[in-house]
Amino acid sequence: MTTQTNNHKLLLIALISSLAINLLFIGAIVGRVLNGPPAGPFPNHLGWIVRDLDPAVRQTLAPELQAHAQKVRPVRQEMRLAQRAFHQALLADPLDDVALAAALNDLEQTSSTYQALMHSEMLNIFRKLNPDERARAAKFLRHQDRRRKSKHDNSTATQAKP
Repeated sequence: MTTQTNNHKLLLIALISSLAINLLFIGAIVGRVLNGPPAGPFPNHLGWIVRDLDPAVRQTLAPELQAHAQKVRPVRQEMRLAQRAFHQALLADPLDDVALAAALNDLEQTSSTYQALMHSEMLNIFRKLNPDERARAAKFLRHQDRRRKSKHDNSTATQAKP
């Protein structure tokens, strides 16, 4: 009887292990479908510029983009902190006008620094692209502007409804 009990225990362990492995694979597939493919080797902040370029050009620009991402990371962190500070000052009760103005000023300065770094790197990258590659980047920017405008128009229309 003990051999039969041991066999049942082993079978139960094997079934539970099989179920766990199957659930792991199913979870990975569902996660991939819901979240999309893993992030590429380019940082999001400027990766859109090289997304549609030839692999050789992307490979050439990759080290520069990675280095730039490391350079702007602290500024991006400062900007997040400034946004948080502004949000907290805005929600303070009672509202402290001086603290709110200081937080907004800090956010403006940090955003300006970040934007200047981004624009400088964009210029560096665009200089290295041929006219066709720059045209693809311009097309992407036009498409993004239309999406932002459409999104803004939709949110304004929604807010205007009684």
